[in-house]
Amino acid sequence: MKSMTAYAELVRPLEQGQLRLSLRSVNNKALDLSLRMPPSLFPLETALRAAVRQRAGRGKLDLTIEVQDEPGLEAQLNRPLLRSIAKTWQEDAEWLNLPPLSAEAFFRLPGAWLPPASGLAERLETHLLDALKELMGSWDEGRVKEADRLRPAFAFNLSELQRLRGVLQTEAETQATELPEQYRLRLDQVLKDAQLAGQLPADRVIAEAGALAERQDVREELVRLSAHLDDFDERLGKGNLEGKAVDIWCQEVLRELNTCGSKCKRLAMTRAVMEAKGALDQIREQAANLE
Repeated sequence: MKSMTAYAELVRPLEQGQLRLSLRSVNNKALDLSLRMPPSLFPLETALRAAVRQRAGRGKLDLTIEVQDEPGLEAQLNRPLLRSIAKTWQEDAEWLNLPPLSAEAFFRLPGAWLPPASGLAERLETHLLDALKELMGSWDEGRVKEADRLRPAFAFNLSELQRLRGVLQTEAETQATELPEQYRLRLDQVLKDAQLAGQLPADRVIAEAGALAERQDVREELVRLSAHLDDFDERLGKGNLEGKAVDIWCQEVLRELNTCGSKCKRLAMTRAVMEAKGALDQIREQAANLE
């Protein structure tokens, strides 16, 4: 069980300078990787993204790679260009009435700085991929710890659902006992109001009342609800919860609760269904943090 929210940072020394990598992740329905690194390392982007995909299935990830104190990344002034511009400027300054050439004017020119020396990506590829592997390991450990913090919330809300399922079972048994007689009395009143009292056999009235009561029986839904809760309890015990799977599980449980809510005739059942939906929403909200 892993959370999508975590942070890891790593600094690894090089022969000259050092690598600094940081990885931050938050919730997202799919894998969205944002990669920030020096342009000299762009040739390694495909390999870096592939390495991240091996460990991450979902989440919005921000991976930052910095190469610090590396001579190959030091800015290089374009001295030949500066000499050429300065010479031309001096030659033409008088007749064009130009002010003295300033550093600000020169640095605005395209090419004032030379690009870093090439070959940096090739030299750092092995070091960078090894460092990223270590970083992903630390990040994974953080995700597991973050998911463990959610376990008590899952356990509490599951226990609430199990308790409320017991309330619904008790009320459903009582409702199944009371409804046939209530429907029989109601049918008798309907026949009386329609001036049809006594025109239907008593056993026919009882049979119709029983059929109506059976349509309101929620015990079958409660059996399925129990199976869903037992499944969640088992997966929670094994630490085998996944965000998408829990979301689908919540949809199935909500379907059973909605059916119970539409069939219940007792106030205590209605209250239990409402409380159960609240506990289910808490599980769904916490599961949004899981990969």
